[in-house]
Amino acid sequence: MANIIRSAKSSNDWDDNELIAYNIAITTIPSQQFFPEGTVVPLAAAGLDPAVATADSDLLSDTDVSNSTYGFFRYLYLATTPTTPDKPIRVPMIDAFAHRILNTVAFDKGRRCVSQAHSIPLLMSDDNRQVAQMSLCLIDGESDMLLLLQMNKTETSGSNVEARMVIGAIATYQFNNSKRREMGLHPLDAMTMPCITMIGTRPTFYLVPVTKMLSDAVISCQYPSDRTEVLKCEVASDYDGGMEAPEYRSVALQYYVAFKSLAKSHWEKFLPC
Repeated sequence: MANIIRSAKSSNDWDDNELIAYNIAITTIPSQQFFPEGTVVPLAAAGLDPAVATADSDLLSDTDVSNSTYGFFRYLYLATTPTTPDKPIRVPMIDAFAHRILNTVAFDKGRRCVSQAHSIPLLMSDDNRQVAQMSLCLIDGESDMLLLLQMNKTETSGSNVEARMVIGAIATYQFNNSKRREMGLHPLDAMTMPCITMIGTRPTFYLVPVTKMLSDAVISCQYPSDRTEVLKCEVASDYDGGMEAPEYRSVALQYYVAFKSLAKSHWEKFLPC
């Protein structure tokens, strides 16, 4: 694939052709391989109200629920209730709901915060004017390094969303190493970026390994000799819908809790001590 034409592009223009052009493959693996510690986690033990996982949408009329649980279902309602028949999903509210999930599962606990519509500088083809636009980024408050990326898509097809997530991870590798240099630390040869995509209200989880070789290949528009394998894990459920159904939501939230621990194990490797 060395003869494929490569050029500077923003993340919005990345698609499967760019993954081929830079020798990147996405491999789906079962949850027991993706999550070494498993996904069967009691949600109450993780600090979640069990009603968040099991309640029906009519919980909005229940005056006995906590404010945080009510807020979760309110955002879910806004994300999944159509405004017009031709728009089954409310586009602006998907990002807000995705943000609410990260908050509910305490990804932003301590000195971490979630940024929506976040632009990451991207050096590509020796052009530093490009950016990778992410739906959400989890940011470390002390170092300003990016810890987790999320790319959402509101249509039912996942076309391009994974490619845009991957270039976001490459931009994050460049950005985090720049932050390390500013702090007088050596840049790292590799970082594994935890990532999430969301199609409608169905999340999928990823580990994206980014190496200096891959980043340099993107900067110089060259084909890297080593293949990059992105690991992907989909929520195992027989239900066709999304988080509006308790049958799906209860499983998906366990994946989120497990992914928080897995993601932390990776970002701790590139954060300053």
